[in-house]
Amino acid sequence: MPEYKGYVGKILRVDLKSGKTSEMPIQREFADTWMGGRGFAAKILYDELAPKIDPLGPENKLIFITGPLCGTGVPLTGKYAVATKSPLTNTISVGYAGGHFGPTLKFAGYDGVIFEGKSNSPVYAFLNDGELELREAEHLWGKDTHETEKLVREEIGEKNVRVATIGPAGENLVRFACIISDKHAVIGRCGPGAVMGSKNLKAFAVRGTGRVSTYVDENTWRQTLKWIGKIVDENEVVKAFNQSGTTGSVAVVNEMGLMPTRNFQTGVFEKADMINADYINEHYPSKGFVHCWGCRVLCSKWIEVKQGAYRGIRTDRPEHQNIFALGANCGVSSFEAIAYANFLCDKYGMDTISTGVAVSFAMECFERGILSKLDTDGLELRFGSKEALMGLIGKIACREGIGDILAEGVMRAAERIGKGAEKYAMHVKGLEIPGYDPRGAKGIGLNYATASRGADHNDGWTIAVELFGIPVKVDRFSEDENKVKWVVDFQNSTAAPIDSAIFCNFCLDFGFSPEVIERLLHEAVGMRYTYTEMVKVGERIINLERLFNLREGYTRKDDTLPSRFLEPMPEGPSKGHTCNVDNMLDIYYKIRGWDEEGVPTKEKLESLGLT
Repeated sequence: MPEYKGYVGKILRVDLKSGKTSEMPIQREFADTWMGGRGFAAKILYDELAPKIDPLGPENKLIFITGPLCGTGVPLTGKYAVATKSPLTNTISVGYAGGHFGPTLKFAGYDGVIFEGKSNSPVYAFLNDGELELREAEHLWGKDTHETEKLVREEIGEKNVRVATIGPAGENLVRFACIISDKHAVIGRCGPGAVMGSKNLKAFAVRGTGRVSTYVDENTWRQTLKWIGKIVDENEVVKAFNQSGTTGSVAVVNEMGLMPTRNFQTGVFEKADMINADYINEHYPSKGFVHCWGCRVLCSKWIEVKQGAYRGIRTDRPEHQNIFALGANCGVSSFEAIAYANFLCDKYGMDTISTGVAVSFAMECFERGILSKLDTDGLELRFGSKEALMGLIGKIACREGIGDILAEGVMRAAERIGKGAEKYAMHVKGLEIPGYDPRGAKGIGLNYATASRGADHNDGWTIAVELFGIPVKVDRFSEDENKVKWVVDFQNSTAAPIDSAIFCNFCLDFGFSPEVIERLLHEAVGMRYTYTEMVKVGERIINLERLFNLREGYTRKDDTLPSRFLEPMPEGPSKGHTCNVDNMLDIYYKIRGWDEEGVPTKEKLESLGLT
């Protein structure tokens, strides 16, 4: 790749059946058009997957991919992504995780690795400074993610090895199984762990001693790192995150009446003061920081449960989405129980959002008489029951009894259960809904309905303007054209530069202005993008993902929300509000340059170079 730095310049392909490998060079035009991360993955999956393949079949691909700034030392850029066709939604799925795996992958000599086919027996892959081997992993099958990482590290015998692995949930093809690296960094949503399990790939270990070069000379780059470090260190939002991470939003979301409670029946959890940041900081002092490579924010911490039934558990502090899904939405007010449930999900290798929403769905079905003890192996699935929460987590991971049904995700589970259960399945396109009730923030509702992979809070986090006033405050209940423009703008800028250069989702809140991002990409890579041009890359990615979804059979009718959100919020500051995205969808399609059925027009595709 002439002139460009930051990238290694090649992606490794691995045929799991034969063990053969080949290299895919990254051409400059490809980098200019798709940037990296999500963009690279979307293009590869769109071009190389035949329509309507089985996501759990050997035809699917599993792509580990980085961004051009990963490994350069820039804070908030140490993440990596994993992309595949989702077994939960049948859409393109791209998930992101921090820790140290991503930079180590680049230090090992590649921008990414594409796993293809299926091994005849369980294996793990070891990439060691450019050399990849597949090792037998029968002895690891059945082990949880923590055990697997420990055993793989011991077998390799090298200190700086990083391991991404699945647990029993991935082996058992739970449709929302995740991939865990560094014990805490989670590629969580849409079931990439199930795809990894379907390929008999138990783990992927990397060791790299190389380095990532930059466009400017070393002395200039050192000064740039000091400059961006100072911006991060002096940012007030960073200081708040250093103290509480995303747990700081639990109280705010609850106070404004959009904390999903008891399977989204209401937006106020009456015991939120027992699971919010103030409670956690008072009762669970830090046992050390959990940090990503090169990051100065240090937004998470290790904690230890010192009392009660879960005493002795040391885990990373649950964040907002974990607390909502495993706590308020299940009616559970014990932070200790939430921490333990989060710990279990990480060990089994399951997405906490989908797990929690599946549990709350089952609880509501039980309380409404749709399920009985005969269906639940004797479990009393009542909201607030810690025992029910823990019991279902284990059953889902092992596909035992009712867990086998819930492991399919709430959309498929509701279809199997019948009896009107579909009304209580809270999902969009099969993906369970995250931790903001859209009746209290209409923009996030439109984002859930239109995001490429289903109900995705990160794809266009309009909560920033609707709740926190970053960069400006927007009426959270509005449904006008201005609100729709915010959704489109957030989605485009998330796709690129954030998800393709791969920045932390909060980078814009942490002082990374458009001008800062322009400078970093120029000095590290040599790209002379304006921020507007970067966002154009994001728009191109979203349109390509839309084309992928259309050929999978998705239509306008799928850009919608569960009927529950047409019911007025029953209480709290959002009382009386509903969220009907049809009010905004026509405007959204028009702004996007799509026709009234949500199909990109020929003119739009031509303007983005997609014809």
